[in-house]
Amino acid sequence: MTVTYEEALASVLPVVRVQEVRDVRLSSVVGEILFRDVLADRNIPPFPRAAMDGYAVLWTGKEADTSYRVVGTVNPGSAWSGDAGDGDCIRIMTGAMVPPPFDTVIQVEISQAAPDGAVRFAAPVKRGENIAREGEDVRKGAVLIPAGTLLSPHHVATLASIGQWEVEVFRRPAVAVLATGSELIEPWESAQGPMIRNSNSHFLLAALKQAGFPEVRYLGIVPDDREKIVSKIREGLDCDFLLISGGVSVGDVDIVPNCLAACGVRKILHKVAVKPGKPIFAGESPRSGIVIGLPGNPVAVMVHFHMFIRPLLLKATGAADYLPKPVHLPLAEEAVNNSSGKKFSIARLESKEGETVVVEIPSHGSGDFVSACRADGVFEIPLGTVRLPAGRRVRFFPIWGNFLSKDG
Repeated sequence: MTVTYEEALASVLPVVRVQEVRDVRLSSVVGEILFRDVLADRNIPPFPRAAMDGYAVLWTGKEADTSYRVVGTVNPGSAWSGDAGDGDCIRIMTGAMVPPPFDTVIQVEISQAAPDGAVRFAAPVKRGENIAREGEDVRKGAVLIPAGTLLSPHHVATLASIGQWEVEVFRRPAVAVLATGSELIEPWESAQGPMIRNSNSHFLLAALKQAGFPEVRYLGIVPDDREKIVSKIREGLDCDFLLISGGVSVGDVDIVPNCLAACGVRKILHKVAVKPGKPIFAGESPRSGIVIGLPGNPVAVMVHFHMFIRPLLLKATGAADYLPKPVHLPLAEEAVNNSSGKKFSIARLESKEGETVVVEIPSHGSGDFVSACRADGVFEIPLGTVRLPAGRRVRFFPIWGNFLSKDG
């Protein structure tokens, strides 16, 4: 039975098994998924902090009419504990702790020093001015980074600021990649006659690396031979994910689904109402791993990796936010969907009259990887929609090139 793209994701996501937890050092957390909430270990700021260089005073409302005696200096990382009376102030630097009884900082730009060392101010100020209050950003115990977050460099700054030099993250699932097809050879081999170089596997290996899965088991190419396919599948089922390209359609040599069944893989779905890549297969292995069978067409493999496989991988890694994120942008020209399902059409982004627009790239089908190389991503033509007019805002998924979202 053919299902929609949304139904396909909804049927496989619940089967995905979240991985175990491991500890990593702060220097290695970028790209990892956080296991538990990170909490503030103290108030932030942890003390009343000067927001600029100047003078700390006890506010009276008469600062512009008062001559102050400077009784000390406080720098960041040091504390001042002297005595201060009426008309006394201390010189203070940005980031330093404002000691009691002072409650206001007057910026140095409006100060005037007298020959006797006293200081006057050229303008009135408000009580509490130029002081960051203790805990005004975050109170102790507040959640700074929620569990399930994909950690980026700015999270490293937060972790370092609270002393989290070792962080609990989810283990990444083990992934195996297999290509099927008697016509396939490796890129380093000479292609002659009907032979085709295996681009799909090497795309998947590169895409997995970019997505944060550098350790992938490559099982190579297997010809359209049942016994050999079954043998390679059994080898790949040791991993949490097995990604197979080729052999999942309805031709005489498309025997992968039967081979998977012979290996004990439970079919979840086979065929999705989407173009490109309708004959996608998804199943569950005997050890509760996920098996994805992809059609052999390169563009279909590219699209399904980003729109279908990557969300499954991210969920397995503990990510709370794993679904593809669209950007809503206008179409430059009319777009047509002649398929019976949802269409993901390859496109590039251009600037037109100061606005970013989506430009569909003409393609000769799901095997046209040359056109795909020019794309920044894909836009969606929904199921049941035949035509989208120019100017219509569409859901554009930035899955290629440098125009990547935060989930990459």
